[in-house]
Amino acid sequence: MAALLKKRALAEYSQVIQEQPKPLKKLRLVKKLISGSSAAAYVGLLEKSKTSNDALQVLLRISDSLKFQEEDLADVVKKLAEHFQQENESVVRAKILSLFGDIGKEPGADIQSIIEEIIQLLKKEESHKVIAQGISALLRLGKLLPDNVSVHQKLVLVAKQYLTDTSHYVKCKCLELIGELLPVGGNSESSAQTVMRHVGDYTRSEEARVRSAAFRTMKKFSAHERAWESVTSGEWASGKKWGDDAPRELMDADSVSLMSSGSCGAFVHGLEDEYQEVRNASVDSLCSLSLNNPQFAQMSLDFLVDMFNDEIEDVRLKAIDSLTKISKYTVLREDQLETILGALKDFSIDVREGLHKMLSACRLSSKGCLQMCVESLLDNLKKYPMDRRSTWRCLQRIGQAHPELTLPLVPELLAIHPFFDTPEPDVEDPSYICILILVFNAAQHCPTMLQLFEEHTLKHYSYLRDTMPNLVPALRLDGSRRSAELVSVETGTAQFLDSILARMEAAPNPRIREELLEAAQRDLTRLATIDSAVAGAAQFSALYIGSQLLMGKLLSNRLWANPSTLATQQGSIIRNSITQLLQHCLKLQHLFVGLKEEDLAAVKQFKLKALALQFVYIVRASNSSALAVCEHFLEQVEDTQRYLSEQGLQPEPFTASVFKEMGQLEDTKPGPVARTVLPLLQVSSPAPPPPPNIAVRMSTAVITEPTGEVDAALKFTAGLVVGVPLDAELCNVRNTATLRVKVKYPDQQTQLIVPKRSDFRPMLLSDSEGNNVTSDTSDTDFRLLTTVLVSHQVWTEACTIDVSLALDLTDVESGLGLGTGLASRKGIGAGIAKTDGDPCVIDLCKPVKVYVSPKPVKRGI
Repeated sequence: MAALLKKRALAEYSQVIQEQPKPLKKLRLVKKLISGSSAAAYVGLLEKSKTSNDALQVLLRISDSLKFQEEDLADVVKKLAEHFQQENESVVRAKILSLFGDIGKEPGADIQSIIEEIIQLLKKEESHKVIAQGISALLRLGKLLPDNVSVHQKLVLVAKQYLTDTSHYVKCKCLELIGELLPVGGNSESSAQTVMRHVGDYTRSEEARVRSAAFRTMKKFSAHERAWESVTSGEWASGKKWGDDAPRELMDADSVSLMSSGSCGAFVHGLEDEYQEVRNASVDSLCSLSLNNPQFAQMSLDFLVDMFNDEIEDVRLKAIDSLTKISKYTVLREDQLETILGALKDFSIDVREGLHKMLSACRLSSKGCLQMCVESLLDNLKKYPMDRRSTWRCLQRIGQAHPELTLPLVPELLAIHPFFDTPEPDVEDPSYICILILVFNAAQHCPTMLQLFEEHTLKHYSYLRDTMPNLVPALRLDGSRRSAELVSVETGTAQFLDSILARMEAAPNPRIREELLEAAQRDLTRLATIDSAVAGAAQFSALYIGSQLLMGKLLSNRLWANPSTLATQQGSIIRNSITQLLQHCLKLQHLFVGLKEEDLAAVKQFKLKALALQFVYIVRASNSSALAVCEHFLEQVEDTQRYLSEQGLQPEPFTASVFKEMGQLEDTKPGPVARTVLPLLQVSSPAPPPPPNIAVRMSTAVITEPTGEVDAALKFTAGLVVGVPLDAELCNVRNTATLRVKVKYPDQQTQLIVPKRSDFRPMLLSDSEGNNVTSDTSDTDFRLLTTVLVSHQVWTEACTIDVSLALDLTDVESGLGLGTGLASRKGIGAGIAKTDGDPCVIDLCKPVKVYVSPKPVKRGI
């Protein structure tokens, strides 16, 4: 039994058990990134740098991976300072000082010890760049200790010591540090004043950059910065003062007055009211108060500018007009100007031109404002080409008022390059003309600007000076360039005008008198184009003399009262000459303003003589009815007699004989009246012209739009209408009710169109300060802005129509005519066909041509 157990045990122990091999365990090694000490590791590499370039590369790596452990900061500063003392390259030393400023921002950095280290390192430094970088690092570190007055005082003293450096760069950095860190108030007040007086000495430095830095270092924010800070503060206002932004928490309840706080609140509520009438009244009130209080005007500027965004056009116009009135008390900032210029995109021409007038009167605060204004006006001109004349006048006033702001912008505006020749701009480009008008008007008050002009700019000046002298001033161009300044000299044209008329009185016989009259007419016509001061008087006298010559030729031809000439060519010539004579009389009476009583009396008497000639011709050599003409002639006799009696003037010999004969005549039928007047005409002699009157001005009109230079035809459906925009300037027009737009078609059909009364706008002139004011002749000078409706039947090809302005005196002279089919206009904008040769239609300007093409109606499918 024992043996059996032993055998079993040996069997169990001798059994071999094979186990499967277990897989090997993989170890994952994670390399720990030393983010905090990576920059410190680079500092260690700095000691192994062999060249300055290697050291600079290490410093750049330190700057890129700037993050230190708090316990490493002191050691890093020490190692950088040691390398600074050993480094020979100034660039590397400057980079080390820059790193000191960056290290000061690290958490746990000892800023004061870094400041001390920099001060010690700078004591032995000779490089201006390194010193400047050190001062800059001190400024950065000083800002990190905003409440440490002692450190700031120490840094200011250090900067004051380095102000004696010869480098302007070092001086500028020192002045910047003083301006930022100089403590003001408390016990340091006296020392601060001493330092500021020392800084003030550098405002007279010969180096412009040092002077600029000294001024920046001197008690304060600009007006623009202070106002902008007030606007963007977002704090509650006390209401006691306009624009006062004192926080409500700082207010004393006992110091608040409801009376003083209510006025400003009323303005705010009024400007934001939902009713247009309330907003208008609020704007008017603001304007009235601003005109009496310049300080209030400046404070209310922001609120008036905000009204430029009002949804109602009348409110916007009133805000623009109010800001124009108070412009002499205000200066526009960039944020205000940005809002104002945004209104230039308005579709209303009244708003745009109102803005032009406002910008002409306002003062801009900076060069950036002027640049922004010019760019916006040029963009506006591209979108609205019809605004070019208003834009030109606007830029003229801006240039006159801001020469000091225009000067630094001249190279950019005129594309002047210091080394390369730039292409010559097109002088006919309206945008380029805008820039030239701005620059030339600024150069009038800034002679330094003339030296910047290139040769082609001077040529363009001469061209613009000749073509638009009212917009381009006279400039003195020194050196080899010719002088373009006009010198005011005594021309003696008034005396010459008197001498021309005096020579005719001494004529010995009628033939010589006629020759003198013809020579005088030529001289007076030429004189009117030379001297604008006597242009009106010369034109009046020349027209009067020309009318007398025509009258004399008619009376010398006995055929004018002969019935046998009725159907002959000679009769047609006489009829046309009488029509021309009557039109001359109407021009003398209605085309001139400023006539004295003696002048008007001479015109009335000459017109009476011309009507007598016309009346006799119709009775004796025409088959037309003379009843209306006879009645009109007798009315003119009564009117002339009454006028001479009221003014106490003696009639001329012919007029006196007419008064006498008509007073004794019992039968006023055309036949007896004509038989009475005929012998008086045959024995009459020409009356002398009235003495020259310098105050006389002639009615004129200038059409600025359309220009007549457009090649593309205006296409419209035949039988319908197309609108042609018309912009014209009227001068010395007494009665706008007689003004007509005259349209002449290729088939010689002429239409007279009555413009609406609202299309006439008073013209504005400029005072001595360049402000737009209503002129003394505001009742005779107007701007006509209307749309001419053109219509015709189908044409085979596009043709031009003539558009001009004329006076229609049909209603005024209802009894005047030679059977030409006169008719009065009924209704605004109506047109009526007229024939050429109507004496009651007097042209005011030359016609401009408009290219139109009536197309046939397209039939539908």
